Amino acid sequence: MGTQSGQAVRVLYSIGSKFGGGGIGTIAYYGALGLYRHGMLQRVLCGFYRPGEIPREKIRALGLPDRILRKLASMDPSGWLWHLQAALFDAWASRHLEPADVLHVWGNYGLRSLRRARGMGMVTVVERASAHPVYQARLLKEEFSNWGLSFQIPQATIQRGLAEMALADYVLIPSDFVRQSFLEEGFPEKKLIQIPFGVDITRFRPPESLAIKPFRALFVGQIGIRKGVPYLLEAWQRLGWRDAELWLVGRVLPECRPILQRYLDLPGLRLIGHLDDPVAAYQQADVFVFPSIEEGSALVTYEALACGLPVVTTPNAGSVVRNGVEGFIVPIRDVEALAAAVERLRAERLQREMGRAARARAEEFTWKEHGEKLSCVYAPLG
Repeated sequence: MGTQSGQAVRVLYSIGSKFGGGGIGTIAYYGALGLYRHGMLQRVLCGFYRPGEIPREKIRALGLPDRILRKLASMDPSGWLWHLQAALFDAWASRHLEPADVLHVWGNYGLRSLRRARGMGMVTVVERASAHPVYQARLLKEEFSNWGLSFQIPQATIQRGLAEMALADYVLIPSDFVRQSFLEEGFPEKKLIQIPFGVDITRFRPPESLAIKPFRALFVGQIGIRKGVPYLLEAWQRLGWRDAELWLVGRVLPECRPILQRYLDLPGLRLIGHLDDPVAAYQQADVFVFPSIEEGSALVTYEALACGLPVVTTPNAGSVVRNGVEGFIVPIRDVEALAAAVERLRAERLQREMGRAARARAEEFTWKEHGEKLSCVYAPLG
């Protein structure tokens, strides 16, 4: 495995976010952990990090400046501060590159780093956890426009992402949906490497016993336009149930507040808010509903499967759910199909059968398996 000298391939891993935090920080942690366990991890370059199994001496962080800028960027709706944060991290990371065989960098965080790494003779890989940048922007602008809103992303951010992917030797993607978006934009398929994400099946697991409760549908994620929440609310209204509950777990985004106001009197609707640990919410539900407009491969769908929940979602969620096996796949924006899928799960009492299939499916996509696949991809690249 590895280089001509017989040594393991050396991988520099770069992400301008909280390494080991939520979302992409979680994905990055488990990917790098797999490399570390295979003796391939040279160094992690990150904004800041949550300590974990990877030794501190393997991690170099930008630290406080990145924390401050990310905090400010979270309050900037234009997206320009996020663009600046990514550029500044990249400038810092490019100065801290070390001799290695592979540079693995997350999209929008590595244009300078990629140029320098290529000059140092490294194989370069960009990880993209969402659809192709042009496809994504077009789809989300269209969706926000449908609700009388504008979707803002700096054109410079899109161009930066495109430049990185053109420069890289490979682009790592997580799902068939993302692959299709790249192909539709004319991206060369030979540069794509597809590895699904994973889930911690020891943390996310079915409940030990089933409690007597109303039928309960669950959504976990940011409550906003991108996640398709307005369609879920409309579907729940059409179902008209007064003996069932819909739990929305997550932070309500400003763009969705006026829409949400129209549905606050819906029978059974509960706004739970953000939960640092959503395991208990999964374990108290009967079905997970996630009608997203655009994702790479939503981690919440893996978590729901691991907790033994049938999943109703869209192709654009990039999930590993198989239609009719672990749940149902419905078209985006299709309120009738969404309501019908949830109704069928309840009427035909499919929760237990599909729930068992869901758990078995999740066991095929552990974080250990994700790290194994990434290591196998990199082994011959040195």
